[in-house]
Amino acid sequence: MNLKGTSPCPLCGYDALAPPCPHCGGHPREGTLRRRPADPLLGTLDGLLALPFGLWFLATTRGVKRWLVPPLVATLILMIGALVVTFRFMNGLLESHLPGEFTLTDTSWDWLENRSETWDWAKATWGAVLVALQWVVNAAWGLLTSKPLQLIGWFFVGSLVMWYCFSIAYEALAGPFLDEVQARLEAKWFGSDPRSRLERPTDIPPETCARLTTLGLGLVSGIFVLALVAFHAGFWLALLLAPLGLVPSLLLDRRYGTWLAWVATVEGRATWTSLQASLITGVLLVFALPLYFVPGVGYFLFAAAAGFATAISLLDIPLERRGWPLRCRLRFIARNMLPMLAFGITSGMLLAVPFLGPVLMVPAASVGGLWLICRLDKNPLRSEGERWPD
Repeated sequence: MNLKGTSPCPLCGYDALAPPCPHCGGHPREGTLRRRPADPLLGTLDGLLALPFGLWFLATTRGVKRWLVPPLVATLILMIGALVVTFRFMNGLLESHLPGEFTLTDTSWDWLENRSETWDWAKATWGAVLVALQWVVNAAWGLLTSKPLQLIGWFFVGSLVMWYCFSIAYEALAGPFLDEVQARLEAKWFGSDPRSRLERPTDIPPETCARLTTLGLGLVSGIFVLALVAFHAGFWLALLLAPLGLVPSLLLDRRYGTWLAWVATVEGRATWTSLQASLITGVLLVFALPLYFVPGVGYFLFAAAAGFATAISLLDIPLERRGWPLRCRLRFIARNMLPMLAFGITSGMLLAVPFLGPVLMVPAASVGGLWLICRLDKNPLRSEGERWPD
């Protein structure tokens, strides 16, 4: 029987009762999706290719990169703040706990001081041992607290802060923007956005929506600045008055209000899905933290764990677009565990690249995960009597 009424097309994954699919037609415009959907074993190769394809689609598709700028800027600001706080804490810790030089004293050799001259050799030997030990301790301490080693330590701590920011904060902030990116890619791949076809409540043209939205946002910004600066209103009062700028757009076309309410609902769902996925990722990374301290390979082990957890949780965005219930999602991921493992491992490898890796990994994994879901066969999720012929 169907899972809560979900009858996914074997290719695009959207609800389709019988072939041909009304959303993708079984013949998508994107060439890499025209092949027959892969089974779990052969889909492992697609799992390895998903992240490179995600990067390729981001680089070659017009009109999607600008949607990644707002969450990226917000995450970078948050990350810089977190790095400043962390490095200040580390520097204060070093300054307060690292003296310039150790002086070793030992009162236990007072018994030698009271001995006769025949014990001078023991006194000289013990004094030399203390001097040598003091030199070794100070030399080792100076090496451990030297600038080069401090820089290495700060690099590893900074990497940890960066990974947490991009695996948790970026994922949480980017949900609605990644949802819009995926909508544009699906419109390019299938001729139109299937979710819009299924859920869009009015026939108002997209061009009219864009014009009215631009007008509304301009008036909202103007009212906010005017109330804040000219009338010296408080921040919250100005923020409360700003939505009045949408009134002209709502009056010009009554369908716009219905469309705007639908968009708010859709983006609210995307935000909630992103927050849930981010929370799951955060919990997984807490348990993965000990991997970071494994000598020699901890950096790569934690990157692999962080990349895998983030990539798998990012699949919730395309699955939410398709309206799949939780049971359907878990069944799909469990059945395609090998492709998912391959996808997660390649995401972890990209995350391990210093500085550039975290910036690229989240959007690439989001788009690559969308492509991977389209590549894997969804026919087994349908009931026996409703499965489409191969």
